[in-house]
Amino acid sequence: MDTHLLRNRQAYTLDRETAPAMWLVGTLWLIQATGIQTDNQSSFLEQVMPRGLGPPTHRHPLTVEGFYVLEGTISFHVDGRTVRAEAGTLIHLPRMTPHTFTIESEEARVLNFYAPAGSEMHVISLAHPADERRRPTMAESLPPKSDELNQILSRLYGSVAVTALPFSVQPTEELLVTKPGVWQAGTIKVATTQDAPAFDAFGLHWRRLAAGADTENNYDLFEVAATNGAGMPARILGADEAIYVIEGAVTVESAGQSIGGGMGSFTYAPAGSVLRWQATVAARLLIFHFPGGFDRALAGGCGQDALVAAWLESMGTRFLTAMPLTPAVLDAPGRG
Repeated sequence: MDTHLLRNRQAYTLDRETAPAMWLVGTLWLIQATGIQTDNQSSFLEQVMPRGLGPPTHRHPLTVEGFYVLEGTISFHVDGRTVRAEAGTLIHLPRMTPHTFTIESEEARVLNFYAPAGSEMHVISLAHPADERRRPTMAESLPPKSDELNQILSRLYGSVAVTALPFSVQPTEELLVTKPGVWQAGTIKVATTQDAPAFDAFGLHWRRLAAGADTENNYDLFEVAATNGAGMPARILGADEAIYVIEGAVTVESAGQSIGGGMGSFTYAPAGSVLRWQATVAARLLIFHFPGGFDRALAGGCGQDALVAAWLESMGTRFLTAMPLTPAVLDAPGRG
């Protein structure tokens, strides 16, 4: 079978040196995926921000938003409450959730993502190409001079300011014009690597940060620990998959080409892609599926290879080789 006929988008990898880099309001933005590359399923932005930074309180009517904290400490002010998030924390925000955040550490790095895509275009429209791949000063990356233009672009790309809450005011329950939960399509999800449900499959240690039921089935998300040589066998994907390398390195193969990378690399593979990946050193990864559903493989709580494979196949995935024996996961980073 010519597997190229199964998809109209190519899998690709970007890393922190090859992703388009932009500056805006003291922040380095690395554009990992836009709706153009994902058929509007999702978008991904890596952000590096200084202490004290935070956006005006706003909400997204058309999309869910997620933040995974890679480095630093951030206080998220969400729908009337504050969540202090260290590295390894996921914050999932349903549509219409009022939110802002404040960087508490000297610097913080996050992976910011949306499903469906669209909101990333607000940043791209206002930012300018980075002069260097570093976090800029505020003087080097001033906000747009025209607030009217900013508001137009904000509404165009699905971000709505919360009435009566200026830049520095957090969305406490007392100040919200619309009380928490009134317009949300789902519930806020906060998860940490340490507390997430865990299972083993394919010689990998998986921690479930978000299930389809948590994200209105837009996506599910796992943090995966792999020893050198462990990975997922070759398969034709039944759903879009994204892989972000938190630490270590992996080799990702798609359509006969090696496209993987080291720490900070991001791979997007659409449904229909032939995909295989393997850790070349001990690694920790984030693995997303769009739409959600892979998490149902945990229904029995055991995470056996055959059970996980059977569920993937029920979603349209086809394994192309026998599932290999893989190294034990006891020494993988993040295990325990």
